Amino acid sequence: MNPDTLPFFNELAVNNNREWFLDNKRRYDAIREEFVELTAQVIDELAPLDPTIGHPDPRKCLYRINRDLRFTPDKRPYKTHISFFLSSYGIKRSGEAGYYLQIGMEDYGLKGNGALGGGIFMPDKAKLAAIRQEIFYNTDDFLKVINDKEYRRYFGDTFLTMKKLSRTPKGYPNDWPHADLLKYNDYCSAHTIPAKTITSDTLKDHVMRAFRATLPLNRFIFRATGELREDKIM
Repeated sequence: MNPDTLPFFNELAVNNNREWFLDNKRRYDAIREEFVELTAQVIDELAPLDPTIGHPDPRKCLYRINRDLRFTPDKRPYKTHISFFLSSYGIKRSGEAGYYLQIGMEDYGLKGNGALGGGIFMPDKAKLAAIRQEIFYNTDDFLKVINDKEYRRYFGDTFLTMKKLSRTPKGYPNDWPHADLLKYNDYCSAHTIPAKTITSDTLKDHVMRAFRATLPLNRFIFRATGELREDKIM
């Protein structure tokens, strides 16, 4: 990444207003162009491993820096990070399994100046129910995914979630040995990128190693939701 990336977002956090942003827009544009190139490289390497992402325009996979101010009392106009999301055939929306990367200030519950993850965030009720059911009836398959050495190396043993139930969901036995796995409302893997990696030449390779490690989780979710037949996932 551009060496000005973290300094820019650190300064933006202190000067989060339109006047400062416009005065520094050339800096942001340079950062964004490098991030678009990184996104393109990731797509080229990831698409053969997970055809569900297709070959989207990398620019359309990036989130806008402008914050949505309609439903929040926080009226800061700009996000203090840059990010992309690769999901089903380039459709960038929550509730789909995919791959996320952000660089900048900590945000959205992710830690550090660089973070990434896979899995699914804010699935609708039907998808969440399907994922829980798949975990319950195919527990060994799910445990194989989350206990894999490479998966644990990057993502540990918990999921990033907006909410975790205190009780086992209705319809499942409370005394089931793996009941805790059914309590998540989001099944997102999350990894903090080492600070020294963010602006190094190894960033893309680091991102790809982590995405490959979370690929089996995405495959499991696709199988659960029936969005793609398993024989079509490489």
